[in-house]
Amino acid sequence: MESAIELTEDKQEIQYIADDTKFSKQIKSNHQTHKPDSFYLYWAVFTVQLLTVVSGTSVVWTSPVIPKLTSNDTQVNPLGTPATTTDISMIAASPIITSLIGALVLPRLSDTIGRRMYLLTMGVGLLISHILLAFSASVLLIVISRCIVGTFLAGSFSVIPIYVTEICEDHNRAKFGCYLGLFHQIGHFYCFIIGPYFSMRILTLLLMIPIIPFLISFFFLPESPAYLLSKGKENKCRQALKKLRNTKDSSKIESEFHKLVESDKTKNFATKSPGYLSFFTNKETKVGFMLALLPCQVQILSGITVIMSFLAPLFNSAKTSISGDHVAIAVGILKISCFFLTSAVVEKLGRKRMLIYSSVGSGLSLFGLGCFFYLKHINSQLLDKLGWLPLTLILSYVGFYSLGIGPIPMAIMHEMFSAEYRAVAGSLLTTIGNIMMFTIVFSFPLITASIGSHWAVWAFSSFCIFGALLIHIFLPETKGKSLSEIQDILQSY
Repeated sequence: MESAIELTEDKQEIQYIADDTKFSKQIKSNHQTHKPDSFYLYWAVFTVQLLTVVSGTSVVWTSPVIPKLTSNDTQVNPLGTPATTTDISMIAASPIITSLIGALVLPRLSDTIGRRMYLLTMGVGLLISHILLAFSASVLLIVISRCIVGTFLAGSFSVIPIYVTEICEDHNRAKFGCYLGLFHQIGHFYCFIIGPYFSMRILTLLLMIPIIPFLISFFFLPESPAYLLSKGKENKCRQALKKLRNTKDSSKIESEFHKLVESDKTKNFATKSPGYLSFFTNKETKVGFMLALLPCQVQILSGITVIMSFLAPLFNSAKTSISGDHVAIAVGILKISCFFLTSAVVEKLGRKRMLIYSSVGSGLSLFGLGCFFYLKHINSQLLDKLGWLPLTLILSYVGFYSLGIGPIPMAIMHEMFSAEYRAVAGSLLTTIGNIMMFTIVFSFPLITASIGSHWAVWAFSSFCIFGALLIHIFLPETKGKSLSEIQDILQSY
């Protein structure tokens, strides 16, 4: 009798193994049957990222411009007299103040006028504000122009990721999501490589060039299928999916359309436009907000905005034989390479693992850089033998940053939320991030002048290490998960 029971259990176990093997083969087969992403999808993603390039140039605009504004040469300095430390702090940090308004108000327009029309509004606004900045000849006018630029740039970190998330599929969402960081770094490099060779006016006009092809290509951009469906435009939603998935079978396109239709979240979006108060009324959005906030804050508190904004003057203060402008160019090349590598491997290695390794590596590199600035602060005799160290540590920091905490938070930010809450979530996350960036960017020159840059760099290092620990404990892995599956994870978190 016992033998019969054991035999039955063995047969059941064999059957379970066979079922599991069959299921695994089916999953593997499904992944292998993915046809190449359409050229139209790549083109749409690349087109909107032209605005991201402009966003990247604006962030580091101060790096090549500050040496010009503090120069005694009136042919280089449009102000006529050298700018003070307070002037520099206001020029660097003032755009972050107005970006708070832009982040809270403007992204909500994308729920009303559409993702596509919002991107057009942003492109026109950036074009006009760059022209004003180029012809500013006083600290006040530069601050005002930079504030206008900051207002429109808020959209690059909120609506562009939403748009990219909604036109992509589950298997390529993280890859294209990382492109925001990649093109942001291309903007950095573009500014670094031409910054030393042009006046502030010519430089600013050259930096707005990517806006022009965006405005020309805009008329051929598709609207987000999720947004179209939320407004009851089912036929236009189908048409957008057919364009974006023109390499796929009609049955798969129809299947994706029905998934959108059957999604309760999308149906809810069609009947209501949630506000900030209703954002925290269910568990998924509350948990998703905290989890999305974590890598975004680690990214900001790593000090990347400060180091990139003040890279040339910061490195010049190290008094090495290498120009700060040349270091900026080397950093730009490295960041682009590493961001591209990250977008290529993130779907295989996973978001969480890459974030942890990146945070730890960035923290250790910053700790070493802080030690160098401390030796410089005390005029150590070791400095003569360590002239190679600042460049090595900065490149190490940038490399580790670019392999995780640089590009991945933008990819994670909007996949944590259902369609109806993405604009609100983007506004809140961007606002909090801008408050943190303003505090750090404004205080950095003052802290450096009073107690030394080594303390600021050590603080950034500690934030990276502590952030890696929090990511390891709290952040779930979303590799290979659909947007609806991620909502299920948040519901049972």
